Amino acid sequence: MVLAVQLALFRGVEGLWLTLLLVLLFQPVQQVAIACNHYQHHVPVFRSGALNRLYEIVLFLQTGMPPYLITLHHNLGHHPHYREPELDTLRWQRADGSTRGLLECLARNFAGHVTWTMAIGRRHPKVYRRFKAMAVVSALPLAALLWIDPAKAAIVFVLPMLLAILNVARLGYEQHAGLDMDDHLTASRNIESRLYNLMTFNSGYHTAHHVKPGLHWSRLPELHRQLAAGIPAELRGAALPAPPPAELAPQGAPVSPVDSSR
Repeated sequence: MVLAVQLALFRGVEGLWLTLLLVLLFQPVQQVAIACNHYQHHVPVFRSGALNRLYEIVLFLQTGMPPYLITLHHNLGHHPHYREPELDTLRWQRADGSTRGLLECLARNFAGHVTWTMAIGRRHPKVYRRFKAMAVVSALPLAALLWIDPAKAAIVFVLPMLLAILNVARLGYEQHAGLDMDDHLTASRNIESRLYNLMTFNSGYHTAHHVKPGLHWSRLPELHRQLAAGIPAELRGAALPAPPPAELAPQGAPVSPVDSSR
């Protein structure tokens, strides 16, 4: 449905400013594709590898994340290390242990999105080869759209891709920044709103997702109910609890070798 709307905006709307306005108004709906892409790389929708790759190319046109990018950046970069902020690809924590502000975290994630993925890929060459191959394949329809109408394609397709990449980092920051990483039950914020979880395929049950990343999204509410008694009340509710304010880094704070290489 999202791709159909994108194509309708690309071919059916006259005027770049009107197109831009409609694209921005559509973003709350289009950003749900982030959840679809996320779960697709945990529990694929199809049994057929070919159908999964085709679906992921469609999701790329909505989110800017080609097949296997989430496998590298998120599954292999975030999940194993989300309780080790110095290694986590989210990078919400500075080398000195202080918490970055949201804008600082977004800027760092946006600048390092590709290079961090490449660094992880070099440690997982088989997945990295697949990522590079599918990135080329995914770029072909985008290149065709840019060739047909560069300005329109930039507004309808490229701009939402950039917004989606920033939104992924924002969500991760709000879910984890500043929390106690000693235990799974204290390392994530959760949204228990039925409407939110209906619209985002149960993305609000984030503790449950980290406890069992391979669990299908439809079963997350059940696991959340089992875990809820152990999750601090301030980390669950109808809305996402706010992360703490950013902390000022001490003057002359050291930069860790991991941080400086990313």
